[in-house]
Amino acid sequence: MDTLRLRQATASDHAGTEDTVPLMSPALTREQYVDVLGRFYRIVRAWDAWADTHAPEDLRAMVAGRRRASLLADDLKTMGASSPVSDDEVPHESMATTAVAGDPRAVFLGRMYVMEGSTLGGQLLARHVEQQLGLEPGLGDSYFAGYGDHTGQRWKEFKALLEVLPEEDADTVIASAKNMFFLFGESMRNSITPKNSLSAR
Repeated sequence: MDTLRLRQATASDHAGTEDTVPLMSPALTREQYVDVLGRFYRIVRAWDAWADTHAPEDLRAMVAGRRRASLLADDLKTMGASSPVSDDEVPHESMATTAVAGDPRAVFLGRMYVMEGSTLGGQLLARHVEQQLGLEPGLGDSYFAGYGDHTGQRWKEFKALLEVLPEEDADTVIASAKNMFFLFGESMRNSITPKNSLSAR
């Protein structure tokens, strides 16, 4: 399929989701950052769990190597959060019930497009957060570091999976990506039940 068409068709969804992530603010505080980490954790934890049971057989090893919720849990702990977000707040049900109809591989790759694409801009976010909050690289922002030096190569590997899909699956991939952008944005917009508190520093 034409990945440029996918990018263009989801551009407004991408922009709308980016608008819910305030990490580039020059006034970012530690408290705000911890809150954002918790919101990220919810959606990434839901994706990891759904992907574990819905990944095509030939992609399971790759997907298992790209689980990232544990990085957010580590970042929350490093930043002094008392615990990761309660699993009761993780949108497992929305992830399971809103998946679009269509070829299962196309549906899966459409959602994965959003999650893998989020690694590309993460390193810019990581550098800003490090400067703004005085963090050491990888300590409190390991999630945003993506796959480190392998980020670009892993994106190319994922993109190749999209490119070999038949063009008739393009609409399904696009619809599934839009669905994932919506779920991501929803998680970022919704407040977290007060549970995570910063320890005294």
